[in-house]
Amino acid sequence: MRYISRLARLSFCGVAVLVVCPMLAAAVFAQQKPATTSVPANPTGPFTEAMERRNREMDLRSITMMAKDKPADPRINRALLEQMNDDFKQIQVIRLGMLKNIADGKPFEYKHLAEDAAEIKRRSTRLRSSLALFEEQESERQDLKKVEYQKDTIQDAASNLCLEISRFTTNPMFAPGSVYSARYAAEADQALDKVINLSTDIKNSADKLRRDE
Repeated sequence: MRYISRLARLSFCGVAVLVVCPMLAAAVFAQQKPATTSVPANPTGPFTEAMERRNREMDLRSITMMAKDKPADPRINRALLEQMNDDFKQIQVIRLGMLKNIADGKPFEYKHLAEDAAEIKRRSTRLRSSLALFEEQESERQDLKKVEYQKDTIQDAASNLCLEISRFTTNPMFAPGSVYSARYAAEADQALDKVINLSTDIKNSADKLRRDE
């Protein structure tokens, strides 16, 4: 019952994530039955329009993809865009695997959970750096207190991580045809920070719990 109730908290996110990243949707639909509703086409990923907007509006403080004092290089932009889209997709792939464990009522294996959390942290940290939603120094970010999860709390922490990943990836700013919004940028930045902090604490806690077994 505990895992079922946790699944209910997350169920509203399961389909929305496919709308935000059609690249991920293609991978998911290959294993599941076709959806009954159409998925908006966005084959180039959620960041293409943001990258194009950056190139058109270098003088505006919106989503800064690269340092402004460097000349724009189409090859660098293309490589960065591909990396960002891949990071965006992969954190959702990992999240779907975690949700499947919750749906099946399976406790997370500490080794696998630590690996997943480490990968989420790595890709999310890189996304935060690439997106640069706000022009602030890393030192200006709030230094949150580290949390050590125990056997009876790490499952809920993993569920919360899934929720924060969904809050980030389903942000309206990443939808096709979106425009820059300070409000949505703030919400995306906040969710991404929580993803990074949660994944860090979960990884460290899972490693410790595994050693103590």
